[in-house]
Amino acid sequence: MQRGVCLISHTSAVIMASGFSRRMQQNKLFLIYKKQTFIEKTVETAQKAGFFEVIVVIRPEDYKKCNFPDNVRIVFNRQSNLGQSMSVRLGIMNVRGDHVMFLPIDQPLLTAKGLQKIANFGDKKAIVVPFYDKKPRGPVFFGKYYFKELMQVTGDTGGRSVRDRHKENWVCLEFYDEQLKDIDTQREYAQLFSKKIEIK
Repeated sequence: MQRGVCLISHTSAVIMASGFSRRMQQNKLFLIYKKQTFIEKTVETAQKAGFFEVIVVIRPEDYKKCNFPDNVRIVFNRQSNLGQSMSVRLGIMNVRGDHVMFLPIDQPLLTAKGLQKIANFGDKKAIVVPFYDKKPRGPVFFGKYYFKELMQVTGDTGGRSVRDRHKENWVCLEFYDEQLKDIDTQREYAQLFSKKIEIK
């Protein structure tokens, strides 16, 4: 499939929802922004973007506190103590689309248009890496070529190890608004409510 075709409809979204939120010191899944939890907002944004499917990798105890739409596929991570790589492997094991995009749950400003932009610069050998403030961020798109490697990741680096081994295949996209901003600390969470944020 050529770049520029609507790739998002052939791409699976894997929402990484089984981290421990250590820097936040409370579960980021259930932080509230604009009357939605972070996990609700992430799922809604992914669905609006038009992915082939939306998969949520989550711990069973957190799933019990959520109410997901029926068309969202749930994958339980019962070994989240093994690091982010376990979520990556579980996601790849369950993907049915031609490609995959891994979404964090701590970017409540992320838009459906932003996700479409990332996906539609992909192809089977591309790794689409969005940049904000001159730093690589998530979500990251991986073409099908990398599925086997993603199945072998270990530890807490997740897909970053695969991403960084193949910089020659990066498609770098600069974002100039704040939609890729991660909310990792209480201070960053407070800033969501204390200043005007413009998303293009």
